[in-house]
Amino acid sequence: MKLFRKLANAGAAETIKAGTKLIDEIFTTQEEKLQGKMELFKMAVADRDSAREMYAQDNWLQKTFAIFFLLAWIGLTTLMLNYFVFQTIKLQDWQIAFVSSINGGISTKLSTIIDFLFGGSISGVNNVNLKSKRKA
Repeated sequence: MKLFRKLANAGAAETIKAGTKLIDEIFTTQEEKLQGKMELFKMAVADRDSAREMYAQDNWLQKTFAIFFLLAWIGLTTLMLNYFVFQTIKLQDWQIAFVSSINGGISTKLSTIIDFLFGGSISGVNNVNLKSKRKA
């Protein structure tokens, strides 16, 4: 579970880290750097809060999409397991390529849906050291 949280928060944490690095390069005094980093963190929290407000109420379309992509991924993964592992079906090369590419796309969408639904904490950005000094 900790690994999933780290992966879900990696994007936000990397954005904050890149922003703090830029702030370290632009500002010269420690007070300016600290103020810039605090503003950056406030912006990240405000952005997340506005996204939560926008999607506070679930829509039937959101739930339908999530269920559709989950069922499609399960179906294609079962098809691939039957071909590659159990060898109970025969597919031509173009069918294997087609199913694999569709499964890859659906896996990406499913990952996005899971990140949206379950990756809403900001614990990963708390690892940013606001007092770090620029390394030359």
